[in-house]
Amino acid sequence: VEENGYTMNDKRDQRTSGTYFAFVACVYAFLGIITLVTVLNIVNSISMSVSARIKQYGAMRAVGMNGHQITRMIAAEAFVYAICGCAAGCGIGLPLSRWLYGKLITAHFWYAAWSLPVGPLAVILGLVLAATAAAAYAPAKRIRELSVADTVNEL
Repeated sequence: VEENGYTMNDKRDQRTSGTYFAFVACVYAFLGIITLVTVLNIVNSISMSVSARIKQYGAMRAVGMNGHQITRMIAAEAFVYAICGCAAGCGIGLPLSRWLYGKLITAHFWYAAWSLPVGPLAVILGLVLAATAAAAYAPAKRIRELSVADTVNEL
């Protein structure tokens, strides 16, 4: 709009776009921290579960179970934990994300619209599945290297 030789420009959207970007960056950084905590929790849970039942795994090996079967059993337990956690997390987290986005972002930035975060969700689910595979590998390797005689003597 030009008035008396002066040009008026509306730059409100330019000022808020930087704020919007900073807020979105903080939200995704927080999601990254939550993902890291999830990965560490998966690794710790599986390791503790296997350590608590080391005698049972030794007894299974003593009666004829091979290392591959024990590895598959530990991996199955780990993936059940991961899949149930991912299902619960998506079932609770996505509606909560949409609600928070509406209250915190859309209410202040009318041009922002919530959409399903497919990319970040795929990355998080991929990290959880990779962490689950890694979490199952280390304890299974420890059990495979454990002598059957040592385990039976502890019983």
